[in-house]
Amino acid sequence: MSPKLTDSRKEHRSLQILEAAKRVFVEKGYGGVTLKDIVEEAGMSRGWIYLYFQNKEEIFEALLDLQDLQHERYLDELIKSSVSVWEVVVTTISQQFGMLDSSPGAGLMPAFYEYFLIGWRDEKRRELIMKRYEKGIARFATLLQMGVERGEFSPDKNIMDVSKLIASYQEGIMTHSITVGTDNANTRMQVDSLVEYLKSLLHLKSVNVPDDGRR
Repeated sequence: MSPKLTDSRKEHRSLQILEAAKRVFVEKGYGGVTLKDIVEEAGMSRGWIYLYFQNKEEIFEALLDLQDLQHERYLDELIKSSVSVWEVVVTTISQQFGMLDSSPGAGLMPAFYEYFLIGWRDEKRRELIMKRYEKGIARFATLLQMGVERGEFSPDKNIMDVSKLIASYQEGIMTHSITVGTDNANTRMQVDSLVEYLKSLLHLKSVNVPDDGRR
């Protein structure tokens, strides 16, 4: 009989699987990864993996949920430690694209786009991407509204519309950077221009702007 696992031990093993999965998804993309790759990277038997996840798709979606949770925690801490909402906005945008500067396609984003764009006809995936889209838009809109309430921003457009507009620009920059490379896409210039455009949309008042090394 297998030993009974405590909740903390189960959580630890689940995280081990997800961390191993992230490494192989980053290296091979979504389509290039098999469950066998994840099993070998995690150093566990296939039976152990099946106790937590039934297939590669479940693992990938759980990994996205984990990253969302980590981002929420990071954003909460960033808001607490920043002198202005605008600083938080610039920092999060810069960091989103910062990983692409050193190696085109770095991180999990290529696998993310591969998973959803190739599988967009699948009803389950369409529902998932819609939920993620709405959640992301609402999260950014909440951050912008915080800036409005603190007197940093006085936008003419609806905050939700601003959030959707910026999301569209971000997606475009990201996909171009991944597919043609950051040099060809001139990602740094595009991100700088995006920040300036957002500043004009928000009618940013005088606040302390972080020196992120790009200006």
